[in-house]
Amino acid sequence: GLIFEKINGYKDGSFFTPGFITMHMCKETIRKAVVQKFNENCLNHDLQDFKINTIDDIYELIPQKISRKQANDIINSIKICDPAVGSGHFLVSALNEIIAIKNDLKILEDKEGKSLHRYEVEVVNDELIITDEEGELFEYNPKNKESQRIQETLFHEKQTIIENCLFGVDINPNSVKICRLRLWIELLKNAYYKNETELETLPNIDINIKCGNSLVSRYTIDADIKKTLKKSKYGVDSYRIAVMTYRNADNKEQKRAMEKLINEIKDDFESKILVNDKRVVKLNKLKNEMLGLTGQERLFGMTKIEKATWNKKVQTVGTEIEKLEHEIEEIRNNKIYENAFEWRFEFPEVLNNNGEFCGFDVVIGNPPYIRQEEISSMKSYLKNTYQVFDSTADIYVYFIERGASILKKNGTFIYILPNKWMRAKYGNALRKWVKQFEIEFIVDFGDLPVFEEATTYPCIWSFNKKLPVSNHFAVSIIDTLNYSGNLEKYVSEKSISVDMNLLNEKGWNLVDDRIQNLMHKIRSKGKPLGEYVKKGIFYGIKTALNEAFVIDTAKREKLIAEDPKSAEVIKPYLLGKDIKKYQTPESDKWLILFPKGFTIKNSGNANLIQEPPPRYGDMPDSDAWQWIKNSYPAIAKHLIKFKEKAIKRTDKGDFWWELRACDYYSEFDKVKIMLPDIALKCEALIDNLGFYCANTAYVIPGLDEYHLGILNSKLVHFFYSNLTQTIRGGYFRFIRQYLEQIPIAEADKSKEREIKEIVKNIISIKRKDSKSDTTHLEKEIDQLVYQLYDLTPEEIKIVEGK
Repeated sequence: GLIFEKINGYKDGSFFTPGFITMHMCKETIRKAVVQKFNENCLNHDLQDFKINTIDDIYELIPQKISRKQANDIINSIKICDPAVGSGHFLVSALNEIIAIKNDLKILEDKEGKSLHRYEVEVVNDELIITDEEGELFEYNPKNKESQRIQETLFHEKQTIIENCLFGVDINPNSVKICRLRLWIELLKNAYYKNETELETLPNIDINIKCGNSLVSRYTIDADIKKTLKKSKYGVDSYRIAVMTYRNADNKEQKRAMEKLINEIKDDFESKILVNDKRVVKLNKLKNEMLGLTGQERLFGMTKIEKATWNKKVQTVGTEIEKLEHEIEEIRNNKIYENAFEWRFEFPEVLNNNGEFCGFDVVIGNPPYIRQEEISSMKSYLKNTYQVFDSTADIYVYFIERGASILKKNGTFIYILPNKWMRAKYGNALRKWVKQFEIEFIVDFGDLPVFEEATTYPCIWSFNKKLPVSNHFAVSIIDTLNYSGNLEKYVSEKSISVDMNLLNEKGWNLVDDRIQNLMHKIRSKGKPLGEYVKKGIFYGIKTALNEAFVIDTAKREKLIAEDPKSAEVIKPYLLGKDIKKYQTPESDKWLILFPKGFTIKNSGNANLIQEPPPRYGDMPDSDAWQWIKNSYPAIAKHLIKFKEKAIKRTDKGDFWWELRACDYYSEFDKVKIMLPDIALKCEALIDNLGFYCANTAYVIPGLDEYHLGILNSKLVHFFYSNLTQTIRGGYFRFIRQYLEQIPIAEADKSKEREIKEIVKNIISIKRKDSKSDTTHLEKEIDQLVYQLYDLTPEEIKIVEGK
């Protein structure tokens, strides 16, 4: 599985999930599903007085209240699905966990009903380990009767669980093959000899792992087939029997015959669904209405008013008919449905006797991470199908809703996925949508490198498909420095409770109620920076070819020496790493700036505007290039060397020497605050020297020293660090989405003046010596900022980590 996903999976946006993750997720979720299943069965077997909360509670009921066979049947009825199954790692871990649960309940028994209680079966490092009473590892010896008994029991236990409990879907046919192979290998580990020379035949366990696009279906899960199913020659029982016969087929002919029968049954179901599809039913109703309307015109004379009303009605009904016909035609013929997976009838195990889709007990997995740019062809379908749709969302967002839709009532969902959904704008709809369910827990791995070859910051997220009974859910945030490697131990010891009602709709920051309340108070004391600044928060210049457009001081002086006019289009330039808190900007980098729609101010009052020629011309003698050569000969001579690379840029202006379109170039020449996009803390400075910057920094026009003091304060660091999360090395990303949320408090004139004076003093000291210690002055600003936001001594201690 690891090898396959290394050579094939990454291009599909899938990554091999480490064993410690799959093991933990399966243990947390499947044990909960077993408890849920036993509670349901207690209600059905006159055991209503028994409330089961843990596996130990079930153990107490066996065998006095529930027989070992009944307990096995209950566990074997659990249905687990991975809708992006990949190489099948989660299903293998689930298989091992179910057997470990049966061992804990002492219900593992051989074909004669004798228990395996003298053996210990547990999952260690994502492997199933069997030891005897002396602690010796079990090894199969076909000549030893007891060894044969153990081996046969484990083989048939695995077979039963694989056939009854484990289901998977993947769009990649190679993933499906590898997943099936891995499950066969699990059986092979416990293959046994039926006689001296013949091994037990492996069953056809491949039918539960299917190929298709989990996100795309022609028919909804609630599509109605039960009425017409009664008239069909096939029923759900026929379907189940065909699948069971396929699994136990003795030869290829029988297997092919069952495949043919299964496909006939599914085709029959599909035709029944199409006839009863809500769109088809509505279309037929509208057509009948249209017939009535057109007949009405022939039978009766109409006044002008009646005629106008009639025309409007006919037009409305006609438009609806046309729309529905188009939708139905799309379903039948659209290319997007080529790999569609019909959850409605692909797995008979999750259909009841009326053909209704009941769903899986557990949906588990690691959905693919594919940016929205790469799924543009699916946008229209996704928008019309998923409540969590956002045009900029990653594909994993839709796998979350799909996972919930195929889950049964009270079932459990658990994924490992990027934690970006909690804070990104594209997660807004998802964060609102999930409030209808009971969130169990979130484990946020922060900057712990979970995936070998992916820089994704993942989290484990689990919720139950039922209305929440509490506003709180458990959260564990992995602190890389204090993480020992034992995930289960860390989560049990470092869990906090988070109140859903205190989470901000613009993004979730997973902190306890005390910090949530303080964050809420800080927000209430000011206006968000995004609303406070009039012009906006802008990121710097993206040249897409720095080697051409970013030069050093020596090169600048050479160009100006050759042609003094070059100075007009060469701007002082900072990278994010050049920006330091309170310092006066300095840099030996310069930007050659020809923006799209190039306009400069001449030494006189007139504006020089380069009008582009009628069509794009990349020849050296084109009108536009000739103008550049005549106006800035030294720069033209420098740029021409990079022409081939510059032409290939996707992010450029109308001509190869131009930078991208940008409506805020003029703001760089004005007084502004600048800060790097990656830093341990906010490193803001104020610039009045006309510096431009790279897209590794942000500029905020229209602010002064008062605002600079607030942005660099401990209070804002506290607020920002609880708004977002760190990346590798404990750094923060300072980006517009979060910067906009920083609340800026209004101060009276005297306090504003006081903060400004201290900031100016710090800037003056730093200008003389950038390494000067101004900590005492910065502490003064911190105290004044605490007063601005009315913080109590206790709240100040929280902000300062005391």
